[in-house]
Amino acid sequence: MPVTIKKHSDKNGGHPHIIVEDIEDKHVSVGLSTQKRKGKKGGMNYAMEKSPLNDGKNSYMRRQGTVAPKKEYSEKRTGSMTPKDYEQAKIYAERAKQKYLAEKKNKKK
Repeated sequence: MPVTIKKHSDKNGGHPHIIVEDIEDKHVSVGLSTQKRKGKKGGMNYAMEKSPLNDGKNSYMRRQGTVAPKKEYSEKRTGSMTPKDYEQAKIYAERAKQKYLAEKKNKKK
């Protein structure tokens, strides 16, 4: 299944993210990694069936979605995911979106 992948800039230069959906002027995305864990003692990343970048490497998905302004993303390219991996990405993205909407609602009060 085709997906849009963009680089999300961070203090380490950036990582590829799968864009799951858009909300207002922001992308809801899930980060990709080549590492099994987040940091030395960090939580486990989700092992993907195949690399969305089609590079043959082992690929992992961060278990936490990101909601960030579209201008923080660059280098758009196309990749592909298995339906199972995409469903998992949608779960992580939905969680991040709900958290973002809840925080936004609390700020209005």
